[in-house]
Amino acid sequence: MRAGAFCDIRVIDLLNRRFVSYYFNRSGLGQGGNPDAATFTRGKTKNQYAYYAAFKPDGTYLGETPLYGTKEEVFSFLLRLLKENPNLAKPTERESATRKNAKTEPVLCARLEEELGRYDRAEQLYASVDSPVAHLGRVRIARYRRDWVQHATLDVKLATPADRAMERAYRYLAKKKFAEAQSLLRKALQKGPASKRTAEMHFYCGVACWFLDQRDWAKFHWCWVQKNLSEDRMYMRCRIASAAEGMPYRNPELGGFKAGGRIGTQEIVAEVDRSMKVYRALSRAWEAGDFSQG
Repeated sequence: MRAGAFCDIRVIDLLNRRFVSYYFNRSGLGQGGNPDAATFTRGKTKNQYAYYAAFKPDGTYLGETPLYGTKEEVFSFLLRLLKENPNLAKPTERESATRKNAKTEPVLCARLEEELGRYDRAEQLYASVDSPVAHLGRVRIARYRRDWVQHATLDVKLATPADRAMERAYRYLAKKKFAEAQSLLRKALQKGPASKRTAEMHFYCGVACWFLDQRDWAKFHWCWVQKNLSEDRMYMRCRIASAAEGMPYRNPELGGFKAGGRIGTQEIVAEVDRSMKVYRALSRAWEAGDFSQG
C-alpha cells in the first residue's frame, strides 16, 4: 500500500483532512505486531494482508479497500465513505473560515476543495485567478479527470520547467507514447535543477523505460530515488518497482506485471540489491548522458 496508494498526493491529502490513520499488524509477526489491534479488528475486516480499513470513532466497521488497492481504488473508497457518512465529514472551523474567505483568498479555498475531491468547485476558484499556483491546480484537476485536451491547453501556462515536463510526460504516458515521455523526462532531469518533482520524474522515467523494454534503465531511475531522496513520498513506490522482477503481486504502475515465486522481506531485499548493482553500473553513463548502455 505504501508503494501505491499511499504515495499518491490525492490520497495523502484526503487522509490528512478527514481521517486519523494508524498502522496495525495483527499477525504478531514483524514490526507493529499488536494484540490490541487484533482484538479490535477481528471479525470485522475481510482482507488478510495489505489494505486500508475505516472505522467510526466508536469502533464500528465502515469498510475496507481491496487487497493492495490501487491509488484510484483507495481514493474512490475514501470519497465514498465520506459521502455515505456526512456526519463524519463535517468541515473544521478553519475550513469553514477558508470557504468564507473564498472571494479574497480563492486559491487557498480552491486547494481545500481540491484536497477534498470537489473538483468542480476547485476548478471554478482556480480559474478566477491568473497565477502560477492556480494554473498548476487546474492542470492537476484536468489530469485527475483524464481530460487530456484541457490538460494540453492549460499546461502552456505552467511556470517551472519541472512542472511542464512532468505534466506533459503524464499525457504521453496516458497515450502510451513511452519514447516521448522518456526523452522529455531524461532531458528535464539532466538539465536540472532539482525540484519537488525530481523523484516523481525519476519514477515515471523509469516507467517509460520499463515499457520500452529498457529494464536496466528503469531500475536505475528507481534506485536513484532510493539513494538520493529517501524521504520523498515516491521512495517506497520506487523501492517496490525496483523489486518488480521478484514480486508475485501485480504492479498497476507497470501494466499489472507480476513475477512468479514467493514473497517475503528477504526476496524483496535481494531483488532491490540486484537493481542497486544495475544502478551503480549505469551511474557514470547517466552522468555522461550516454544511454547506449543498459
